[in-house]
Amino acid sequence: MRFAAFGLAVIALASTACVSPSDPFEREEALHQAQKKYIEALRWGDLAKAARYVDPAQREEFLALADSFDTVRITDYEIGELDLDEDSLAQAECDVTYRGYVMPHFIEKRVRDHQVWYRDEDNDNQWRVRPELAAMLDGLGARP
Repeated sequence: MRFAAFGLAVIALASTACVSPSDPFEREEALHQAQKKYIEALRWGDLAKAARYVDPAQREEFLALADSFDTVRITDYEIGELDLDEDSLAQAECDVTYRGYVMPHFIEKRVRDHQVWYRDEDNDNQWRVRPELAAMLDGLGARP
């Protein structure tokens, strides 16, 4: 009986080890996942998929850049340090550095995209981004 109680206590302790006391709803992890999915969709040129993470107020403008993005190839990216508002866990900022080129030139360039992420008011664990895609395209040489 003691062994079973000890086993249950170990399992209970192990299951709570994954949850941060300061972030019990794992909002930071949800942000990391949303950011990765957004960047990967952007990298592969799937703007419709990436648009799901874009601020609804900017989504139409974002999708209007799809034609300019047809000739862009993102070869790699690096996510900078995330500056998360520790008090509210509702907003974060970071710089993402992309490497890419515009066809048919094949001259790779590095450009930065300053991303501002915020938690959706209607869905507490859904994150939205306010990207600077036009500036990124301009930096690569793809004039929007």
